Amino acid sequence: MTQKIDLNGGWAILRDPAAVPVKLRRPIEKTLMAIGRGQAQAALESNAANPTATMTDEVIDQFYLLNDLLIVARVESWSFDGEISLDSLGSLSDENYKALQAICAQNMNEMVPNFGMSNDANSPS
Repeated sequence: MTQKIDLNGGWAILRDPAAVPVKLRRPIEKTLMAIGRGQAQAALESNAANPTATMTDEVIDQFYLLNDLLIVARVESWSFDGEISLDSLGSLSDENYKALQAICAQNMNEMVPNFGMSNDANSPS
């Protein structure tokens, strides 16, 4: 199922998070893992109770990349010039980027594996 959203001067058609293809999911998963490693390393190095208080520039860059990857994964088509890519996002107005960022981050958990504990009695975790 797709969703059309109106933007300033255009529109975008969004994929359902569950319909995002694997080739667009894997970079998101990889970036999430890099963020986790970066935050853990920063917390260890600073001995801080709150890892977000010690985020490095590299981790912050990974968060920016994550937002961009989520937009590219969810946007199936749009009315703007050019293909949907990490590079083309930089040509969007701040208003349109923030609108896409907000909606594309919703339901992100549907696009990544769940590494939490299972309630299944037959599961090893």
